[in-house]
Parts: sequence; C-alpha cells; structure tokens
Amino acid sequence: MKRSQAAQSAVLSILRPGGLLSAAQIQRQAELTGWSTRNALARLQARGLIVASSYNGCWHISERGRAMAMV
Repeated sequence: MKRSQAAQSAVLSILRPGGLLSAAQIQRQAELTGWSTRNALARLQARGLIVASSYNGCWHISERGRAMAMV
C-alpha cells in the first residue's frame, strides 16, 4: 500500500465513528505528519469521502466514506 493510501485509510478510520475533528486532531490520532494529513484530507474530500464543516475547519465522514471505511 502506498504511503498516501495508508494515510487516507488512517484518516477514514479516525473519522468513521462520527463527529467533527480538526486537521490537528486527525493528525495526532492517526500519527501522521502535517503534510500527509493535509494531503489525505484533500484527496478524500475530492473523492467525496469526507466533508469539511464550516465550523472551525473541522471534518466529518460522508455516507459514502463510511461505506468505504467498512470495506
């Protein structure tokens, strides 16, 4: 698995339980670098798997992302 794919998988697994998390919280919980976290967030958002909230730059998983995380 490529490093970027591993980072995306880590982000999805962190967001799977639900709720809103900031990029910093995701970075800490997934134990990723800042760059890897931002890159994973951008790629997952482009694929429609996560959604940015207008509240303080937080992120949450979409229904599509939740289905992908279960696989």
